[in-house]
Amino acid sequence: MPSDPDHVLDAIDGVVDEWLAMSEDSMRWAPPEKAPPKPQLALPAPPLPQVSEEFLHDVGVLFGAQTQAVAEAVAEVFRPLGEGLLDALTAFLDSPAVRQFVELVEPSEECELPGPAGGDGLPGPAGGDGLPPEPPPSPPPEPRSDGRP
Repeated sequence: MPSDPDHVLDAIDGVVDEWLAMSEDSMRWAPPEKAPPKPQLALPAPPLPQVSEEFLHDVGVLFGAQTQAVAEAVAEVFRPLGEGLLDALTAFLDSPAVRQFVELVEPSEECELPGPAGGDGLPGPAGGDGLPPEPPPSPPPEPRSDGRP
């Protein structure tokens, strides 16, 4: 009977016992050192056949000259394309707009940078720490006309 006090106490005892068991289990648990590897699906690979050096030599003799001829023919076919691309790239890089941009980004040695130069030849204070120079100290304030400091 649910209204029976013993039934209520039994229910409370059951909940407390369950909570204690879970607490003890959680105190004993520790994360694993390393996660177990996940099984991966893969097809079995057949073993590679044993190829003798004689066979490879014979294949090289048979196809070597033909392969070299094909490679040279392909190089001759693509040579005009490569030369045209090189000429276009050279013309672009030699254009006045690109030269002006390069001079803006990377000034020539003839141009001097504004600002004081340190003893090491680099712009800025000696030591080349990259910090701007200290500003000169400001002049003292002029006295006020009412006589107060």
